[in-house]
Amino acid sequence: MLMSGVANAQTNMLATFNLHQNEVLKIGMIVLGVWALLNIIIGSFKLMKATRNKRFFFQMNIYWNIVNMVIASVALYSLLTQTPATLALPESIQQHDWYKKILYLNIGLDVAYLFIGIWLQERSRTSPKIEQLKGWGQSIVLQGFFLLLLDVVLATMLEDKATILYSLIPS
Repeated sequence: MLMSGVANAQTNMLATFNLHQNEVLKIGMIVLGVWALLNIIIGSFKLMKATRNKRFFFQMNIYWNIVNMVIASVALYSLLTQTPATLALPESIQQHDWYKKILYLNIGLDVAYLFIGIWLQERSRTSPKIEQLKGWGQSIVLQGFFLLLLDVVLATMLEDKATILYSLIPS
């Protein structure tokens, strides 16, 4: 009877952990999708009146956020069609580790985006494509900074609850 109660409590803790992780990631993808949608809408209107490097800034924001919208949509669809409460402990650990790997890879890419954006802005000083490189560089820095912030917050939130998951592993 006691063993049954302990197993049931662990199952409930695991289900709660999985549901929480799923919710954190869903909210993250909604934030990414809203960011993308706002960038596309605002950028489209601003692009019509923008000149010089601002034209290229809004142009890159639109291109970049079309990709963000696709990523957010696919990830959100995947998260919405999952049943995280039914995952067993090994599957939960594997999924949690997968999400963390993706987020840490993304954090590395986000830092690279920042450097690329800064490099493009610096390169614009000596290039005949001054306005284009400057605008694209500014956009990539903005997008890279937002993605870095989002990915760090998501990774921190997943890491914060990981002790619950790992405490369920039998010794």
